[in-house]
Amino acid sequence: MKMILTGGGDSDHFREMDDHFISLLGPNPRLLFIPLAGDHDTWDRGRQRVRQTFETVQFQSIDMCLDLSELEWEDLQRADAIYLDGGNTFQLMESIRETHFYELLHRFLFQGGVVNGDSAGAIVLGSHLETAHFGDEGDDNDTDVISYQGLNLLGSWAIHCHYKPDEDQEIQEFVTQYGFPVIALAESCGVYIDDYQLWCIGETPAKIFHPRGQRIIPPQQNLRLDLFMR
Repeated sequence: MKMILTGGGDSDHFREMDDHFISLLGPNPRLLFIPLAGDHDTWDRGRQRVRQTFETVQFQSIDMCLDLSELEWEDLQRADAIYLDGGNTFQLMESIRETHFYELLHRFLFQGGVVNGDSAGAIVLGSHLETAHFGDEGDDNDTDVISYQGLNLLGSWAIHCHYKPDEDQEIQEFVTQYGFPVIALAESCGVYIDDYQLWCIGETPAKIFHPRGQRIIPPQQNLRLDLFMR
């Protein structure tokens, strides 16, 4: 399963991550853009921003999905990659829970598709949504989402975005309480994950939180997530 997860910062930090994403795509790729974590009035601007970000790519199309309940497998078959944009984690998960998007996404990844998740779009791919609350500017849950279970596409690993070092204690307490390890991504950090192999591809290190402690993953370094769990 090929996924790129970014910490939610300014796109100026993402050049290396964007280049890696582009390298995973073939010629004239088709992108499915899902902006449902953001406010309605940002959706069109979000698609334009993505088009500008990947301006070196001649996309055959950038389709935007505004209602996951209308999404069918045939739609994903026409896509080479899915971009889950940032915003409010719980708003996005509420949209996902009302549909069969999880099954479609899992099938898409299993059959070789690429998913790029930014901020909220990265958090929902992990095991638990509590990480969205971390920090002084964490997401509020103003939705009907009660269960904080994520999509579990990384096994037991949860994702935290917009990471700052002064959140270490809060994150480690979550790990100790729930038993879920955490991949923490600063706003200038991103990772590429292929199955359980993780590469740090951002400007700053990723940080791993685990019941046995913490570990820094510098840019250009990698880690086997499944081996780290043993």
